[in-house]
Amino acid sequence: MASRRSRRTAPGPLAEAEPTAPDPSPARHERGAVVRGLRFSTIAYPLNLGLLFASQVLAARLLTRSEFGTYSLAVSIFMTGALVMQLGLPHSLLRRASAAVQRGDAVEARHEIISAFFAAAVVALLTGAFIASPLGEDLLSSAFPETAVAAVAVVLGVRTGLKVIENTVPEILRAFREFIRVQVYDGLLTNLVFVAVLLGALAAAAHPSVKDVLLMSTLVSAATLVPACLTAAMKLRETKDAGFSFRNPLEPGMWVVTMGRAVLAQLDLLVVGALGTSREVALYAAPFRLALLVGLPLIVVNQVIPPVIAGWYASGLLPRLERMMRGTAGIAVIAAATLAAILAAFGRPILTVLFGHGYGPGWTVLAILAAGQVAQTWTGSCGFALMMTGHQRVYATILVISTPLTIGFDVAMYHALGIEGVALATAVSLTVQNVVQMFVVRRVAGFSTLADLRAAVGEGRQLLDRVARRT
Repeated sequence: MASRRSRRTAPGPLAEAEPTAPDPSPARHERGAVVRGLRFSTIAYPLNLGLLFASQVLAARLLTRSEFGTYSLAVSIFMTGALVMQLGLPHSLLRRASAAVQRGDAVEARHEIISAFFAAAVVALLTGAFIASPLGEDLLSSAFPETAVAAVAVVLGVRTGLKVIENTVPEILRAFREFIRVQVYDGLLTNLVFVAVLLGALAAAAHPSVKDVLLMSTLVSAATLVPACLTAAMKLRETKDAGFSFRNPLEPGMWVVTMGRAVLAQLDLLVVGALGTSREVALYAAPFRLALLVGLPLIVVNQVIPPVIAGWYASGLLPRLERMMRGTAGIAVIAAATLAAILAAFGRPILTVLFGHGYGPGWTVLAILAAGQVAQTWTGSCGFALMMTGHQRVYATILVISTPLTIGFDVAMYHALGIEGVALATAVSLTVQNVVQMFVVRRVAGFSTLADLRAAVGEGRQLLDRVARRT
């Protein structure tokens, strides 16, 4: 009972420690890392997502609606394929290396990082080769018969392999709390260069094909991976004398978790691609991408807190961890609700202005998906909490059960209500799943992730006071 009372009366997640209970030095250091990371992520990650969204808008302007549907489906395929085939290595790397860094064991962190990166490189090569092969082309043709995505199988295979490496390298930097570099190499640089290339094509009045646009994306990815890999290698220079001792980086539970998260993140668009036409994919893809903006506030939080969860949980700092989780979730849900209200009110003209005439009817899909994002944000970072506290097997069990149920629900609702039915099924399914995860975190890890609006408001006031004092 005493621990519950202390949690109710504790200050906001990033508030100063009480004079009567000074922070341990490691916790104070981690708290500073969270603050610095959130400050930069608040700017960098929205910019990153904005650039990603801009690339979709520019692609829609360069391609016909059917071609844009094929391109959007191809993007979902390489993103999902990379996440599924990377075997959960990035998150396994992050959890293990973060714990080693927290203990001050830089040598063990080195072994974990190199082992995971080597495995990821092998996976990237095999995955890319399979998708680019005739067998991969036949598989794409069978899975998505009404689209032309199989025609770009070779480029799609190379892009998928590169995406595996793209997903792995930033987690090396995140383990060392290099949050600024994480943001730069976790898509920001790649998306910035890609948008510049697409703007050049638009200014030149070019008429690229779907294959051309995917090839541009692939070349940009390869070019920007070079400085990312060099930066990660620099972090390991201090321990180069330790050599290398292989650690098995594979965690079946983490792999299942990553697969489930990957499939569920793009499932609705993939279902529309499998059952519908390229035009339906385009009409769903536009609001699908726009609705992701509503989930942006929690995504920003999730860019910073995973290594902190692993470190504080390992150190037994559960009350402090709960305050941080609930307070940051509260800030995120306030921002998400504001964005959802704007999109619900002005979604139709926004879709028309950004993507062009003919995309306005996607407003209903946009409103449904935005509402679902708000509900999911309210439950906080429950998935990351399970992964970073070593309960990935429990999380995997939830995903193994929920993924086929969601697929069945999506398919049934598509036949009943079309793409609007898919949006409704997805929003409901993911919300229910997150609620279950939130309760499971409380039971197995001993803390809550549910958004606390009072803590969020209190933290907001403290931040404003700090800004006022500085100015």
